[in-house]
Amino acid sequence: MLACLLATAAICAGACSTESDGPVTNTISFRLDFGGGVMLSSVDYILTGPNSFRRVGTLSVGDQPIVTATFQNLPAGQGYNIRVKGTASDDMTGCQGELTFDVMASMTATVQIPLTCQGVAAITATVVNICPVIDSLSAIPAEVRVGGSIQLAVEAHDADNGPSPLAATWQTTGGDLTGLSTSGATFTCTAPGTFMVGVRISDGQAANSCPDTAKVNLTCSTGPA
Repeated sequence: MLACLLATAAICAGACSTESDGPVTNTISFRLDFGGGVMLSSVDYILTGPNSFRRVGTLSVGDQPIVTATFQNLPAGQGYNIRVKGTASDDMTGCQGELTFDVMASMTATVQIPLTCQGVAAITATVVNICPVIDSLSAIPAEVRVGGSIQLAVEAHDADNGPSPLAATWQTTGGDLTGLSTSGATFTCTAPGTFMVGVRISDGQAANSCPDTAKVNLTCSTGPA
């Protein structure tokens, strides 16, 4: 609850209405703007006072987090309490306020109720991706005869585990690659020569400079396996 902030009273000069429930005067042409098109233009109020006095209604909200209202012909007494509450145009951001004031005889009370607003705020942030790193790429053995196979093993890590799970792309300048995964592959010699096998480890980041690469040279000898 908010403490009593302000309650001012202006004495009527013999022209006060004697009706028991006079009008609420509030002329404000702006709305409270929370940004992103979220606005609050009005709040509902409950006004209570001595001898079970009670009045409800709606007040306009200005461009500041405070509501001003003028109540005419309130019965004299102490301990009037007004509570205001409203929901902004996003149906999530809420504002409320409360004020206690006294009313003297034959007076018009003008009160200003400060608002406390809470709700969902949109947060814009830039997330910096940590690129994956290949710790090692090994071949056992590094040379076999044509028809033979070489087991390739790769170890890689991604410090931030994102934005996607690690994925491997393998390529070779000769021979056959099978069993492709982020942990290794199998290279089979199909012709004599020295061939390069490379692996590219990505975490889903689109930038070409982010995925890490490694390569190893393998030798296929002549003769049967």
